[in-house]
Amino acid sequence: MPIAELQLPARLLAGGGPSTPDPRVLRALTTPLIGQFDPDFTTIMDDVVQLARATFLTSSPHCFAISALASGGLEAVLNTLLDARAAVAIAGSPEFARSTAEIVARLGAQPVTPEAHAAYVVAPLIDPFTGTRVDVRSLAARAHALDARLIVDATMGLGACELGVDDWGIDVCVAGVDHAIGAPSGMSLVTYSPEISARMHQRAQPPRTSYLDLLQLQAYWSPERLNHHTAPTSLVYGLREALRLLQLETLETRWRRHAEVGEALRRGLSALGLEPGGEGPYAIVQLPAGVDAEHSWRRLLEDFGVYVTRLQPDKWRLGLLGADARMDAVHHVLSGMQKALGSE
Repeated sequence: MPIAELQLPARLLAGGGPSTPDPRVLRALTTPLIGQFDPDFTTIMDDVVQLARATFLTSSPHCFAISALASGGLEAVLNTLLDARAAVAIAGSPEFARSTAEIVARLGAQPVTPEAHAAYVVAPLIDPFTGTRVDVRSLAARAHALDARLIVDATMGLGACELGVDDWGIDVCVAGVDHAIGAPSGMSLVTYSPEISARMHQRAQPPRTSYLDLLQLQAYWSPERLNHHTAPTSLVYGLREALRLLQLETLETRWRRHAEVGEALRRGLSALGLEPGGEGPYAIVQLPAGVDAEHSWRRLLEDFGVYVTRLQPDKWRLGLLGADARMDAVHHVLSGMQKALGSE
């Protein structure tokens, strides 16, 4: 049976990630493929490393990309770092804690409550389920006072709000690149301190999963060029362009743009009587009683082309990130929300 050529409707991605890549990033994805160890491609890899350091605000020699989504990036960190029975405290919402604890337990380590003594603490920079920021700078200081090390999942915040890995004392930071960074989905960035690298080397047993072994991956991204896997070449092109555009805009300007757009979105939602929670560029809304959540979500999507994330059927996350963080997009979202919910 013949299958038609792929055609999709235009959508405004207003669900707080992923975001729509800038047209220049999409154009980079169409660049012809070359070999993974072609000198021109390894130069692109070096560009990604340099730009990632400038984005994380770190001078660490261990900073590179992982061919995995955000959850895969976090799993790569835990896979390489945790020994069996290591205690890992998890901060953040119950939903974030549950999903992270499952990864920790599968690796044979022990997830514990934030109050318990642990070798490592895992926290989100911005919790994906509440849209609220975690004070990871203070958390790092408290962890170090207890001889623990802090691992931050910055997917929701990298590029959207202030983050300084070195100045804040963060030991490991990982982030998916498809939110405020504005790259296509499929890769993550990671950086960690030389002390963390030494701990990885001191493991009694190799990591359980070879594909998510950061020691092999850092060798792949280093001048050693360990032949660990074939990188998703087009995604690396797109990631380089997204990071280049971020640095061209400057971090401070992008942080300010996301703050202004997020505040305008929350003000508008408040004017609609939705009392949004969250902070930064995010808004969490609980739909009023009596609203048909499925009908309203479908109408917002199909009639107005606006996609939002459903944390629960009647609890939505909104946020405009990357190239979507624009005031005209705010107006479009608010107009669609007003009409999609108005008949209810």
